[in-house]
Amino acid sequence: MRHTRYRIMRAYAIILVAAGIATARLPLVLAAAVPLVFVLYGALSGSPTVEGTVRVDREITPETPLPGQPVEVTLTVTNTGETAIPDLRFVDGVPEELGVTEGSPRAGGAVSGGGELSTTYTLTADRGSYAFDDVAVSARNLNGTRVVGAKIDAAGDTDFECRVAVEDIPVQQTTAYTGQLPTNTGGPGIEFYATREHRPEDPVKRIDWRQYAKTGELATIEFREQHAAHVVVLTDSRPSTHEAADPTAPTGATLSAYAATIALEVLIDEGHRVSLGALGIADPQTDTGPPAWVSSEEGQSFTSHATAVCNAAASTTTTDDGGAPDTESTEGSPTDPHGEASSSAAMADGGREWQRVRSLVPAGAQVMLCTPATDEPIVDLVESLRGDGHAVTVLSPQTTPETVGGRTVALQRAGRLDRLRFLGATVVDWDRTEKLPVALARVLDAGVR
Repeated sequence: MRHTRYRIMRAYAIILVAAGIATARLPLVLAAAVPLVFVLYGALSGSPTVEGTVRVDREITPETPLPGQPVEVTLTVTNTGETAIPDLRFVDGVPEELGVTEGSPRAGGAVSGGGELSTTYTLTADRGSYAFDDVAVSARNLNGTRVVGAKIDAAGDTDFECRVAVEDIPVQQTTAYTGQLPTNTGGPGIEFYATREHRPEDPVKRIDWRQYAKTGELATIEFREQHAAHVVVLTDSRPSTHEAADPTAPTGATLSAYAATIALEVLIDEGHRVSLGALGIADPQTDTGPPAWVSSEEGQSFTSHATAVCNAAASTTTTDDGGAPDTESTEGSPTDPHGEASSSAAMADGGREWQRVRSLVPAGAQVMLCTPATDEPIVDLVESLRGDGHAVTVLSPQTTPETVGGRTVALQRAGRLDRLRFLGATVVDWDRTEKLPVALARVLDAGVR
């Protein structure tokens, strides 16, 4: 598309000449020379070339971002011709669903022949697939009398996918585990425990050769046995968690589901027995629940089943009847100072979903709960699990907006996290500016004991 400036001057010149002839006034005819100068100047000026001489390259880092992770986009425009372009401007076709958090997708300036311009900006990834539109490019000649615009398809990265997935997890859940839990019994392991009298069936590699050299008697080294921990990873996908800090940010349910996904990979890789539960949704494969449940006994099918549940937890919003704990009517029940149903009222009957969670979590298992802690029932669940003797670790992503109302919600959430700590749970408050692997490392270090 080409725009030529000063075309309007032709009309002015014609009007002045016509008015001068009609009124027989020479000054009006002579005045027409002024707009004619602009018309001639524009007509004699050359037009810049865009199509065929401008190349656009786009680079996206990382190519497969995580939910909530910053995505850096670098757009480079190169003048492949030999003639300089005095004024080149361009705007990237950013997906409408995503917001620019840093930098700008537009830039401009003079570009010599063979030269280039570039701009870098940052997006915040949310779960889904996103495609970029063509880049809008415009060029002006030196005096700005001619403007040429075009839509150019960028080379390089044109789209990216941000998803929650469990891929290639080395699941061998029919074999024995050597996990991270030390015991007070001796056996095979890596940490010295004690020595005992040698037996004929003992392996040669566990003979204490130093003692044999000193006393001439054989003895066997016992190491501290390592048993696998059974960890239940719970992700919160109840309706109240499907809120985000802003329209372009991931929801609490998406962030919780992603954290649960990575936790599964790490825990299984370390040799722990792992089960997965998703609060607030039914199982996408069996339509049972809520909660959706993937048992550690599923063996090789665990990977695909966990993938389906995590994806459903990240994107599915259920009704209050299906997603929230089932309780008796709470009309007239006492409320806390924030207007929410009190803990005792919300859980007066135990809640059928919470009862099912408690029945599914194996005795002695540790619980890792990924939740934005948006309401009181989640505190009741942790209290119940702690009462059942389970060690509970909570990873809580922050999803409150930076508004006056958001600050009030943030204060309520902070109070819930404090109550979870008072109940004996280990709580990691995951700030949006902190990378998930860092927050998750703190959870795993503190939670698996």
